[in-house]
Amino acid sequence: MLHSEIGKDPVSVELPRGKSLWGDALFFRGKSECEEAELLRKQLDERPYAATGTGEEGDLTFLRPGEWVFAPFKEALIAAVTRWDQIGIKTRWYEWRADQSAVPSYDDFVRDHQEREALFQSNRMTLFEARDHVLYTPATLTGYWLLENLPNGMSMADWFGPKYRHFIKRDATVWEAKCIMQEATFDYWRALSPKGLKLLHGRRGTWN
Repeated sequence: MLHSEIGKDPVSVELPRGKSLWGDALFFRGKSECEEAELLRKQLDERPYAATGTGEEGDLTFLRPGEWVFAPFKEALIAAVTRWDQIGIKTRWYEWRADQSAVPSYDDFVRDHQEREALFQSNRMTLFEARDHVLYTPATLTGYWLLENLPNGMSMADWFGPKYRHFIKRDATVWEAKCIMQEATFDYWRALSPKGLKLLHGRRGTWN
């Protein structure tokens, strides 16, 4: 089922309450604060990743207030919360070097990288600029993995935020790329704190 068939928000795809989803994720709808507290206590050890709706209005709604998803790892949590497979989010390798219509072009990137080498050698870059310069070279960054069919027509920049760094492992399988993108979604969303969604990680016996 494609997203165009189910409406604007992922929340329009209902999750089965208390039934195991992919990766052993579980969805619950709490009926009271006491029940929510008990859910958090019970799931902490086996499913240390959690998400709940806050009710704050945003561009998309993933969970309503009182709704929870628990999962043993990041990928499973994001797959359930976003309804990744149900709405048809796809992962695809994009060959930037071969795309003659790309703006900026791969050739532009090569020229820019060569010009920036002098800044790198003279230690005139920030730590983050230097890291990107070393990581993304003409040899390593010939293309990158894309997410397609994101809900509400979102772009990768919309989805991950402005600090996203491309996954550039060309020989990754589609499955590996998908899982890495889901894990990245959790990490970037934790930093961004998207409206309407709260992400938690259980560490050392407490939720953070």
